[in-house]
Amino acid sequence: MPARCACAALLLSALLSLPAMAGERQWTVLSSGDGDDTHERWQVSATRLHTLPAFDPARAEPPLSVHQATAAALAHARQRYPSDDFVVSEVSLQRFTAGAAAHTEDAARGWVYLVSLDYNAKGWTQMVPVLLDGSIVLSNSEEP
Repeated sequence: MPARCACAALLLSALLSLPAMAGERQWTVLSSGDGDDTHERWQVSATRLHTLPAFDPARAEPPLSVHQATAAALAHARQRYPSDDFVVSEVSLQRFTAGAAAHTEDAARGWVYLVSLDYNAKGWTQMVPVLLDGSIVLSNSEEP
């Protein structure tokens, strides 16, 4: 992904991560914590979900390639933690709208790349959720 596209994706991610309208449905993409004690949550609002491209893996390739998703995740991580070196350790494409009926728009738009990045000498891993429009899902503890 060219640098201009990566910057645009980061800006779009920040704008779309603004607080959702009160009472709007939130789709959880990723969460972190122990059992019932969730420390961090990455969510997509229904409004944001409806702006994403539809995708059916049985019919076509994803609208965002693995390479583009990885580039967006690396750009995000390097912007937040410029002194760390990142190595991609895993990329998966998953549907996060599990509660949606199978053939609805929500189900077709609810896909995310989860890009795992290993960094620093301690062997820590950070997972970065990248939507199919190239934007990053920020957690509830991250500021846009």
